[in-house]
Amino acid sequence: MHFSALSFVLSFLCLVFSPFVLHGKEVSSGVYAYQEAVGEVILPFEWKVDVQEQIRIVSVYEKNKSFINSCFVDGSTWKWQLKDGEKHNIIAERRDNELKISGIRNGESYEKTVQIDDRPWYQPLSYSLRNFLSNQDQSMSFWTIRADTVEVTTLNVEKMGDEEILINEKLTLAQKVEVRAEGFYSHFWHGTYWYRKTDKIFLMYRSVHGLPGTTETVVELIGEPRLHSALMPSEQ
Repeated sequence: MHFSALSFVLSFLCLVFSPFVLHGKEVSSGVYAYQEAVGEVILPFEWKVDVQEQIRIVSVYEKNKSFINSCFVDGSTWKWQLKDGEKHNIIAERRDNELKISGIRNGESYEKTVQIDDRPWYQPLSYSLRNFLSNQDQSMSFWTIRADTVEVTTLNVEKMGDEEILINEKLTLAQKVEVRAEGFYSHFWHGTYWYRKTDKIFLMYRSVHGLPGTTETVVELIGEPRLHSALMPSEQ
């Protein structure tokens, strides 16, 4: 996946199977296979969740690049790392109402601190929106970091109801949500996400990343959990 799309979809979005619990329902973690399609350009990537007591490590891997997110059970993020060869190695951590971001960006040292408020920080939307999907709220806003620009911004998510979508040639009942920038920029971008109704697994994303006429970006699940990974580092 090219940098901006993966950043916007999953960061902005397993070798060992272990269940985690979402509102009383166990969901198998493991390696999930996805693909991004922008026209005829197809790029695969992998997603996994590791359980560590009250922390969930949500990882996204494509070739030579990784996004590692440390989240609490409610989906809120407290630490995020982007690694892209020698070009990028950025770590962001939440400390009270500050996001401290540091590391290497474009091969050079990078550091900044951004003041935020009490709203949650949701980095991997593939995982972080699970709690929202299960509660009674119709919409909410949250903080996130755009990995392509390292810009800290707020987004709004709204429930759009349930619908059946075709995933792996099978009709699947999904919860649909729409994510938009807040304020003036809400008129210029939105992304639609679908999550499986039964276990809240991220199924599909659709959006246009550019001006009208730009080819739509589509991300979808193409493989259920498995033990072996084609893209994750062998030492993990």
